[in-house]
Amino acid sequence: MKDMNMAPTGPLGQPLSGTAADLGSLASQTLAASNAALIRGFPPDPDQYIAFLRTLGQPLDNYGAGSRNTAYALHPSINVVRCTAGPASAARVQERGGPLPPHSARAFSAHRPRYIAMFMIDPGWPAPAGEAGESVIVRWTDALRHMLRASPRTYDEDYALLTQTPITITAQHVTDQWATTPLIYPLPDASNGDDVGARYSLALTDQLPVMPMDNQLRERYAAAADRFARAASDPSVRFTYPMRAGEIIILDNNRYGHGRLTFPRTRPGPGTTTEISPRELWSVVIA
Repeated sequence: MKDMNMAPTGPLGQPLSGTAADLGSLASQTLAASNAALIRGFPPDPDQYIAFLRTLGQPLDNYGAGSRNTAYALHPSINVVRCTAGPASAARVQERGGPLPPHSARAFSAHRPRYIAMFMIDPGWPAPAGEAGESVIVRWTDALRHMLRASPRTYDEDYALLTQTPITITAQHVTDQWATTPLIYPLPDASNGDDVGARYSLALTDQLPVMPMDNQLRERYAAAADRFARAASDPSVRFTYPMRAGEIIILDNNRYGHGRLTFPRTRPGPGTTTEISPRELWSVVIA
């Protein structure tokens, strides 16, 4: 059933709630219609979570499980995103507390996951709006439209570069086949010519200098990719939503980028101690 209380605007539409048996059908219908869904009131049980996601497709094992990081110990398919003790610089990028620009799941993989699911177990400490780790959702098509408005003189060349230049993005502990396709690509189920997919990675800027392309192309491509990333992060394009405990956001991983605003990772504890945020989110990609 649809949850009529506090329904968010934007791509998520009205939240869904109900029994586990009902949610699979409801979520499938919602995703088919709008490529995004919000579930409320789900129990924090990994087996129930994975069983529900199996109604949408095949949850994939974590590509980073070979690192023996405790983030992958809960379930082979669940990436547990939570803050750990120690300096933020030593943590994974999603656990450092700072903002995460919109990006794709497994941008490196030739086998594009159909969906990404993010289950909020604990949103962490209360914080002012814009500083509470709100989820960020961006439709790549909207980012391109904003890019056209913001940079009309360079847009045509930028779009050609981003849709015609093959790139390879890599990651550690990966057995997947690397994707060698452009950053922006056509979709087999596109509803119109503007309905495209993207595989934007937060590692792109760092990896671009070693990609096999001549320096002139690299310089032009870097500028185009930067304009695309800035367009995707523009407040007029992105949708932000403060997830609550028990909520699951599911997004089409081709059409949407996901990210997060900043949140307080630490705070002073008793005496000279430092407390670590209890924020915890379970992320799963689905083929």
